[in-house]
Amino acid sequence: MEITVFVFFDISNDRIRNRVGERCKDYGLNRIQYSGFMGRLTKNKREELYLKILKEIGEEENASVLIQPVCEKCFENALVIGKISPEPEIEEKEEEKIENLWSLPLNYKLTEDE
Repeated sequence: MEITVFVFFDISNDRIRNRVGERCKDYGLNRIQYSGFMGRLTKNKREELYLKILKEIGEEENASVLIQPVCEKCFENALVIGKISPEPEIEEKEEEKIENLWSLPLNYKLTEDE
């Protein structure tokens, strides 16, 4: 079962900080602050992300990361200013691709350009 997850980090090394941000994006999380992400993950995906971030950080002493799941009731009661959503934003172009994908025959193979 997917639940809303927040990931916040404070990492002084630019290279490592950028790589941790990329790992968060790899898991479909949305950036809500420079070093803060939000999205929906299963328990297994949270654990996978944790292990990948741990590997990225390695022996870095000046790094801290919080991966915090939030129950739906707690999230519904959050006070928000601005636009924050755990669901990924889909660009209009990507939406068109998805709609067209459903009309393709079952044996159709996608290329990287599609």
